[in-house]
Amino acid sequence: MPRLVALGIIVTAAVAVAVALLRPPALRAQQDESYCRPPLKFAAGACVAQCPAGYEDRGRVCVFRSLSR
Repeated sequence: MPRLVALGIIVTAAVAVAVALLRPPALRAQQDESYCRPPLKFAAGACVAQCPAGYEDRGRVCVFRSLSR
């Protein structure tokens, strides 16, 4: 019986590691241009109609532009 419990723990851990390695990073998935439906654009983790102040419009994605230069 203890062997079955140990085997179950090992299998569960192996599956959890496999899922974590195969899943794409959340941030990278959100930055994809297809994340927001047209005519919305992706900026600062959200879909927006216009790029907010400090962001440069690059089509379907708004890119942060540092204003300190």
